[in-house]
Amino acid sequence: MNARIKNLIGIIVLSISGTSVVNAAPTENPVTGHWYEVFPGNSMTWDDAKTAAGLKFHLGVQGHLATITSSGEDAFIETVRAAARVAGTITRNEIWVDGIQPCTGGPGSCPAVGEGWIWENLEGAISTPQVPLPSFSNWLAGEPNDNTGAGSENHLAIGLRGTSVVGWNDEGALGNIGGYIVEYDVPRVAEDCSVSEGGCETVEGHELTFPEGSIPTGAKISFNAFEFADDPARCGLSPLVIFGTDTDPSDEMPELIIPPYLCGSPDFVVIAVDSSDLNILEGTVFVENDTPTVLPDNDILVCEDPIFQDFPTEGDPQFQDVVVWQSTEPTEMLEVDPSVGGVGQFAGAAGEFTNECGSSRARVRGASYYVVGLSINFGPGYEWSSSTAANFGKFVELTRYKLTLLQQSLVNAKSDGALKNGDYTKMKQQLKNAVKKLDRGNYSGSLAHVNKFLKFVNKANYTIIAERNHNGEHLMRGSNIEFMLRVKVIPYAQ
Repeated sequence: MNARIKNLIGIIVLSISGTSVVNAAPTENPVTGHWYEVFPGNSMTWDDAKTAAGLKFHLGVQGHLATITSSGEDAFIETVRAAARVAGTITRNEIWVDGIQPCTGGPGSCPAVGEGWIWENLEGAISTPQVPLPSFSNWLAGEPNDNTGAGSENHLAIGLRGTSVVGWNDEGALGNIGGYIVEYDVPRVAEDCSVSEGGCETVEGHELTFPEGSIPTGAKISFNAFEFADDPARCGLSPLVIFGTDTDPSDEMPELIIPPYLCGSPDFVVIAVDSSDLNILEGTVFVENDTPTVLPDNDILVCEDPIFQDFPTEGDPQFQDVVVWQSTEPTEMLEVDPSVGGVGQFAGAAGEFTNECGSSRARVRGASYYVVGLSINFGPGYEWSSSTAANFGKFVELTRYKLTLLQQSLVNAKSDGALKNGDYTKMKQQLKNAVKKLDRGNYSGSLAHVNKFLKFVNKANYTIIAERNHNGEHLMRGSNIEFMLRVKVIPYAQ
């Protein structure tokens, strides 16, 4: 844990009737903006802790038992727990967090050891050694193990071994429990993420800047980060579905569907953004991923423009970090439109929208799921060093697919009444020509038409349509295709 976070751990000593009572002040994680507070409760049951957490408030926000969905959050919460133990807020090491292995009834009704663990606060499933999942977890060695037997260890606690060995434990022995930790998902002032303020960090290394006019006075915005580990064997072969697996479909997080051609390197982070107060009707959200900062231990090849080519060891345009985005309403993504949506390696709801290097940057039309740590990976048989032609052909195919989605986006804008006939006709012709020249192998010609399309987008007067952002959609997809052609297609054409 870095010194900046350690220095934020504060302890308040209150004096009541001459007796010193030690209590932990709510502590803000400067990376996510969430607050955490430890409360004492020797031998308290998990259910009682859950109820008590819901009765706590900080800055007007109701608390809940803490969820731990990334390594950074895990380390921060451990620091808060350790400080509370040193201060005497808790007199036993172990405290409850939100994880649970739900049971359907009485004794013997629980799933097998390690099966079915979830965050009850509806933040997804929990990986275990018995049931490995992409989601983050940090179980102690040999845990979960239902040590007391009969399915009695079905709630999640942290701190069993103090600070000597840090990790999680399935707990059923109440004599170990010293309390619980509450999390407050305090929203931020959305204006901090505006153009005039230079944007804001959601997590360290990931920045968002919202377009002018999209942030009403007093608007709030909140972020939550989730860390996952991808399976390299999946790359190029099958989609990966994140979230959408809780027991109550009416209240679960919407699915994030990552297509086969996008893979973790091997870890990746999903930032879920609640921007319901914002009104993004035109323009784009500027996204910047400083991927090595977000995932310092990952196998990252930083986005380069142009890509340094040193055949056969370097230069594969697949293995650069990219910006991936999906609406939390997956049906709003053209990627799932049955008339144009992807199949095979392109089947999914999330899209890759990188349009600039430096770190990796993109312009997207809204705020929902942002993914850091993914790269394009078409799987075995498409390596640039050994299968150059196949690699190049797959990038052309991907670009062709993206042009098809942009064409459909243009049709949708016309159908909704967002574009005048003259603007629509000019844009339609440029995309038609871009596809035609791509199909003929004239990649520079295709790029020229995409650039003309973007010029028309910037000059057109879009009619604002409620809950739509056709202008942002066209800028997002068009600028990504321009980048694809210029950086990942044209330099490799033979």
